[in-house]
Amino acid sequence: MNERGTGISADNFDREWIHSAERRPDSQAVRGNPASSPLADHPVVAGYRSAGGVSTDDLTSFIEAFASLRAGRVKNVGHSQYALANGQKFESFTTADTIRELLEEIADASNYLDFLAIKLLNIQHTIDLVLPDCD
Repeated sequence: MNERGTGISADNFDREWIHSAERRPDSQAVRGNPASSPLADHPVVAGYRSAGGVSTDDLTSFIEAFASLRAGRVKNVGHSQYALANGQKFESFTTADTIRELLEEIADASNYLDFLAIKLLNIQHTIDLVLPDCD
């Protein structure tokens, strides 16, 4: 357990939660299993990959794991960027600050979606070249 209570160092937080075990040879223990990634290796992801279907319980568990990732980000990067001596930065936002912050987040999210679309289209191109008859 690190100083922020996440069990994962801040430097490796995203990598530990997102990448599957085979892509993380330097893996630290996540919930007691050094080869586990709470998101990439979650039963709902594996069930989807194997076409075994996704149960309601597994879907709920994945949503809870994702919520834990978000909470960990508040404890790590959020703490360093938004924690004040007394409270959190958002508590002092005016209405104009809140609107500006939300518009900036929407712009960032939109940009990230564009970046992901580019990556996805390149992945599709690679799949089409390597597995031309794959549906």
